[in-house]
Amino acid sequence: MLRLNLGRIFKVKGITKTNQYLIKLGNSDGYASQLVHGRSISIRFDKLEQFCKALNCTPNDLFDFVDDAKNPLPEGHALHSISKTEAIGEVNKLLHDLPMEKIEELYKILKSNDAIVK
Repeated sequence: MLRLNLGRIFKVKGITKTNQYLIKLGNSDGYASQLVHGRSISIRFDKLEQFCKALNCTPNDLFDFVDDAKNPLPEGHALHSISKTEAIGEVNKLLHDLPMEKIEELYKILKSNDAIVK
């Protein structure tokens, strides 16, 4: 099943007031709530483009594919390429558990490689 998953990108971008963020982008309160809670069944292309521009991402970053257990796709199917892992949560947990000294070291490594930081 293909689904819009804004929660993951909001975590990455540090956006905690998700409804307010979506309302500032010009969405109604009701539509923002549907998006945040994964209840939206459709999205217009202009809205998708607006989210991608505002969040500096691609549509693939906003969608997840979860295979249907009753009717699975073949292993090599292209939709599997947008299946997401829980890497973001894991990275946050790893950072949370690191001592400040190690976080500083990691920051220096990331900062020294401009391609990663930018």
